[in-house]
Amino acid sequence: MMELHIRELRKFDEPLYKWVKRGLIELIGLGTWRPAQAIPSERKLSEGFGVSMGTIRRALDELVDDDVLVRHQGRGTFVTAHDRNRYLFSFFNVCGHDGQRIYPVVNLIDFDSLRADAFVARSLSISPGAKVVRVRNLLTLKGVPTLVDEILLPAARFAGISRERVADRSGTLYQLYEEQFRQSVTRIEERLRATVANAQQAADLAVDPGYPLLHIVRRAFAVDGTPIELRHSFVKTEHYEYSRTLHEADRGRGRD
Repeated sequence: MMELHIRELRKFDEPLYKWVKRGLIELIGLGTWRPAQAIPSERKLSEGFGVSMGTIRRALDELVDDDVLVRHQGRGTFVTAHDRNRYLFSFFNVCGHDGQRIYPVVNLIDFDSLRADAFVARSLSISPGAKVVRVRNLLTLKGVPTLVDEILLPAARFAGISRERVADRSGTLYQLYEEQFRQSVTRIEERLRATVANAQQAADLAVDPGYPLLHIVRRAFAVDGTPIELRHSFVKTEHYEYSRTLHEADRGRGRD
């Protein structure tokens, strides 16, 4: 199966390790190896793909840098899985002015669907007018309503998602995506801008309309690089701020 993948992927004008990387991503996307599951050894992958160990190792190194895989000393290499700590330190970029990170209390405000306008369609790489699921959450920190999330998901990738499944989940939304819909977020991009609260946001955050907010626009990407989430976050910054650490592996690769 691996040899078939590598033969198909050789039509791309890329170094061999890039072909192997693309093949591994496809196999992960197909569910050959599930989140938190160990992948085969480098030797077995080398035999399966018909390439050298060095080529396999270089492909795995990039997938580790991309947070698709994680190495555990003495145990092997595993498909990255989402959990509460990973969410807090990799994807939740709001912290106190003292730098302290606190896991928010999340309450579902609304769940509905709509048709993608031009901006949403472009952001999610779907057709204008395609069905999109919308989730609105209120996040509370230390008992204070601090952040409103408006999350848009391409319905075709999340068939069967419902208000009940979102509200009754036991972990984070990214865990829900991964465990129930086989959609693993491996990378995000975020843009920041200043805005003011509209009437709905003001009511949710217990402030007056026109109150200054930080607006974070996020796109989240799956293992294969496809955008699967567009998120608008509106943050009260009286006691909180945006903070994201740029790791060495992120430098020069557009992950800012």
